[in-house]
Amino acid sequence: MELRELLLIGHILGVVAMALGSGTGMLAMMSAGSSPDIPTMIQTARLESLGGRVTSFAAIVVLIFGTWLVIETEGIEFSQAWISASYTLWFIAMAIGGGIMARHARRLEAQATAEAARGDRPSAQLLADWNAPIAKAGGAFLLLMYPVFIYLMVAKPGL
Repeated sequence: MELRELLLIGHILGVVAMALGSGTGMLAMMSAGSSPDIPTMIQTARLESLGGRVTSFAAIVVLIFGTWLVIETEGIEFSQAWISASYTLWFIAMAIGGGIMARHARRLEAQATAEAARGDRPSAQLLADWNAPIAKAGGAFLLLMYPVFIYLMVAKPGL
């Protein structure tokens, strides 16, 4: 097996791991509903954080193997539009994942844990944070980025 084939396999496996990580967090949030109890909120926030860490690690693997593939493959250059778009979207996805989604999950877990320690039911503020539009929009945007990445990698527009 050639180096290029091994790099491509690593790149694709990284994408699969990314999808599993982000899918875990998204499915946990969706299955919990819009007004879950506090233990469900805590567990869901933990799953979302774990999924985010898996996704982040896998995204770095994808970046490394993808960069190596560009270096090793004749006819593919960093200056090509589909490569530039892929890198740009990768950085945007990492910013949304780490800057919005991870912070949201950590904040939810901390708030829910504090309310659980007091024996409270979910407060209006906690439910509002649970249903925050910024987190919903961030998750939807990240979900939509997967087909865009796949299109760029398969179709290679402009090549």
